[in-house]
Amino acid sequence: MTHHLLFNPFHSKQENHERAQDTRRHVLSTRTTPVCGHCRSDDITSQATVQWSNEKQEWELASTFAQPAHCNTCNKPTEIVWLPLN
Repeated sequence: MTHHLLFNPFHSKQENHERAQDTRRHVLSTRTTPVCGHCRSDDITSQATVQWSNEKQEWELASTFAQPAHCNTCNKPTEIVWLPLN
């Protein structure tokens, strides 16, 4: 149930499918957190639709409506930056 042409706002740039899969495996092995690219706040939101995967037993991103993530601290659209958690 992977959609190759959907934009994921939690990737700083649109990536090809193989790169996205590698990034996901890395994220699962190393704890990280998404933050605002402007102020580094973790108070960010994104409008999205998710779809349940019976195969993976988890929610998968289905659509983000081509909208960027929004920082509630800056109160403006933002790019996501991933920071490692200690």
